[in-house]
Amino acid sequence: MRFGNTSEAKIRKNLRASAADGAAFGGMVGIGETYLAAFALAVGMTELTAGMVASLPMLAGGVMQLLSLRAVRWIGSEQRWILFGASIQACAFLPLVYAALQGEISSARLLLVASIYWGAGLATGPAWNVWIENLVPSRVRTRYFAVRSRLAQLTTLGGFLIGGALLAWGQSIGQVLWAFSIMFLSASLLRFWSVYWLSRHQPIERPDHPPASSMGATSSEPIPLVRVHGGLLLVFLAVLQGMVQVSGPFFTPFMLKELQFSYPQFVGLISLSFVAKSISLAYWASFAKRFGVKSLLWIGAVGLVPLSACWIVSQSYAWLMFAQVLSGVLWAAYELGFFLMFFEAIPKHRRIMMLTVYNFANTLAIFAGAAIGGWLLTMTGTTRESYYLLFGVSSVGRLLALGILASATLRPVPVIQLGIRVLSLRVGAGSLDAPVLASLDEGQDEADGLVSAESAA
Repeated sequence: MRFGNTSEAKIRKNLRASAADGAAFGGMVGIGETYLAAFALAVGMTELTAGMVASLPMLAGGVMQLLSLRAVRWIGSEQRWILFGASIQACAFLPLVYAALQGEISSARLLLVASIYWGAGLATGPAWNVWIENLVPSRVRTRYFAVRSRLAQLTTLGGFLIGGALLAWGQSIGQVLWAFSIMFLSASLLRFWSVYWLSRHQPIERPDHPPASSMGATSSEPIPLVRVHGGLLLVFLAVLQGMVQVSGPFFTPFMLKELQFSYPQFVGLISLSFVAKSISLAYWASFAKRFGVKSLLWIGAVGLVPLSACWIVSQSYAWLMFAQVLSGVLWAAYELGFFLMFFEAIPKHRRIMMLTVYNFANTLAIFAGAAIGGWLLTMTGTTRESYYLLFGVSSVGRLLALGILASATLRPVPVIQLGIRVLSLRVGAGSLDAPVLASLDEGQDEADGLVSAESAA
């Protein structure tokens, strides 16, 4: 892999540093944020609060992203802004370590800490997409993102499994909160390790690539949503995501409190969905090349409709294992289809701004859906029948959202390499993801046509 002249050494160092950053971030995601709802339950909070902790704070990240493009100009560079946000995110775990050792934390403080975590993390997304596009040469992105993603996926899953093992150990000796303190301290250290590798990146000046600041990251030019058929797709995303979140945040309290699952059982179900989602991406990419992205999107969207209702049919562990595998496979189809259909149709110089709008709409929908679910749970009480109501309403809402998709004009788009940033693990979806816009670059190798899951910076 030759890059030419004096920049070759810098490029190689940057690629290694970015891979290390992705691996450290993946470990943090696995052992840290994913367990916030479980931690809320462990310190004696209600099932409703546990669901809110896993969903409402994400809106802070969506709002911060709207301000991030201006913040980059104020702070002077994408790298400085990313280092600042990543450092704040690492520090957000330290109050959780203290709370776990003390054995108590108020609901308001836990929500504040979670909001700081998501606000700092998501705010770096647009800047990171601009930055990584300038650092990674287009002709090596296909192979590079594939290797980096495999490493990040392994560390995400590894961190999650280690966290589950620590909780099982803590439960066996009656010290679950001590286990949480170790987990959150580990998450903080991993994010600080990620910050170190982010600081090791060196700027590259290449004649084949313009400066990051000129790539439209701060463009205020209006985005023609109608012309790129993105308007209805964005509305569909928001409505569907909102309906998903009516039930999504409450799967964890349902499993740990209502069904009395052990921590290993809880970890096993989420791991199954994540692994199934990761493995099936390559298959769905091949399917889309043969039958088209439109067909892929429709299969995923229709397939999501009954998933929450599957939890009403039976609560046997074997059945839920099957439901989680099916969930991971169908979410992979939906996300790949949506990302390709939505972002590929947007002109390259407007994608950063559109990613910001997309993420804000997504987090706003998560907030709204979780608020509706929380209200329903409050009105009906936290009984098993109350959870059944949430699962049923979620499935009906997903079905109704298909009417919006049917109204959208879906033009053919190419099936190309798509990097996906894993932001969090989720019970009903395998993971919460965002696209890596650099992987949509027309100049990269198209021979692979594969899809990789890319860990976030």
